[in-house]
Amino acid sequence: VVSFTSIGVAVVSFSDGSVTVVSFSGVPVAVVSFTSIGVAVVSFSDG
Repeated sequence: VVSFTSIGVAVVSFSDGSVTVVSFSGVPVAVVSFTSIGVAVVSFSDG
């Protein structure tokens, strides 16, 4: 699950319980994460 707030904060959560919170300053930075079953989630700070 990837959700964004209006200030460009990406919250990435996975089914294994791990939650990664990555905050941005409006710069389009790619976030690539993998779940325990090898599923890639790619998101950007602009939503």
